[in-house]
Amino acid sequence: MIIHSFAPTLDIPYYYPCNFPLIHEVLERQGSMSSLPLLAASRLYTLPSCGDSGLVKAYFHKLDYEEPIWKLNNQQELRSFEEGIIQIRRQLETGRLFLATGTSYHLPYCDDYHNPEYIHKHIKQGSRLHLVDHWLAVYGMDEHYIHVYDPVPSKFKGKVKYSAFHDFWRGNQAISELAGVKRKEALQTYGTMDVRATVPLDSHGYREMLAQALTTHVHEFLTGRRITEGERNFYFGHAVSASLVNSLKGSTGGDAESEPRLAGLLFDMRWSRYFFRDLLKETAQWLGAPLDQYAREYANIILRWEKANNLLQVGRMKHSEGWRAQLSGVVQELVADEWRWYESLRRALPQASTYARQSRTVIGPDYRSDLLRIVLDSCRELNAYHNTFIPLEEGGNAPLYGRDGQLDSLQLVSLLAVVEQGIEEQWGKEIGNALAEIAAAALPESPYQTVGSLVDYLAQQWMGVSDREGSRW
Repeated sequence: MIIHSFAPTLDIPYYYPCNFPLIHEVLERQGSMSSLPLLAASRLYTLPSCGDSGLVKAYFHKLDYEEPIWKLNNQQELRSFEEGIIQIRRQLETGRLFLATGTSYHLPYCDDYHNPEYIHKHIKQGSRLHLVDHWLAVYGMDEHYIHVYDPVPSKFKGKVKYSAFHDFWRGNQAISELAGVKRKEALQTYGTMDVRATVPLDSHGYREMLAQALTTHVHEFLTGRRITEGERNFYFGHAVSASLVNSLKGSTGGDAESEPRLAGLLFDMRWSRYFFRDLLKETAQWLGAPLDQYAREYANIILRWEKANNLLQVGRMKHSEGWRAQLSGVVQELVADEWRWYESLRRALPQASTYARQSRTVIGPDYRSDLLRIVLDSCRELNAYHNTFIPLEEGGNAPLYGRDGQLDSLQLVSLLAVVEQGIEEQWGKEIGNALAEIAAAALPESPYQTVGSLVDYLAQQWMGVSDREGSRW
């Protein structure tokens, strides 16, 4: 029993995770247009993001967007291998691919196959790797073999014995040497799931979703969100670049402890830019000028980031005198140029909304990051349409009003009106009306001195929380 019409591509760029090509094939078989760049953008793999430790990974789940392209349904562990074989057969009979998760350690065609390094790289001291389950798709089965599609990283489409598939499907949980791994995601035995298109896309819908993906990415990059969960901070977009710049400034005196964080940031930030490059090129093919020109310009930005990473690696290896100061200057100039490029791209974007946001009836614990985003978005709109010059790259420290501020009293009132509208859209009219009352109340300048002070004041007045002391922007 084989799906003979199944003819997927095996030529997948190495930086795509193993699940995206499988999801792409599933969606296309459901009649929905799809592409790898759009799937990556739907989970904001295009957006730089990191934690306090410098670990760079996609943190889509920490943002407040609905799933725009696909949804993962019915993720489960089956009770036994025998039950799994029955489920596979039933699904193949309907012409559908069966998605399974397990461990590449037991796949005979994979470089990880019974390779001691697979174990060692996860358990060695200081490992930055996360242990995750590996995805593959089953497209056929017969008396002796399971036919699988596994393009990343093995570029494999073919058959494996039942015994090998059984060992794969038991998963990483069944490898006793990995029991003590600290960095790991939820692991499953006999894991499977169902992938469905959120809304099936025809050519018109696909074109619109590309524009929406690009708009969402640019919006998030320029906003540069910082989300705080307990004592941990997560940075997105331009905030990652700012974090890198701050780390470089702190290391110019030769702080060796900061070097791994710098190396991690510069090395791993490349992946998000590769994904964004792919999205930009795909969107340019569908929407045309001037995005094709921006795609060419962005290729040069990536090249400059690559050179910055090389400068770091060579400097550390050769212990070159003054390499930290040189790298700091290179990166600061590059971050500023990239910011200006994004501002230019934002003005050139076609009219499109961002991804739909998750509906909220009450203000959640991450209200502060939402308030910061709303205020920064409002400042950006003021800069665009009222000829103001609020330095958005400074985030919460950006001056607004008063001695060091950029706004006069009329511009401040205009800003508060835009902030009011953003709060209404996020949480409802009642809170927005309260802000309108403030705009008319001629309060002293202190709550309006900076973006951060305004956010603190809003939090104190309407969220019932005052944590201004010790708050860092």
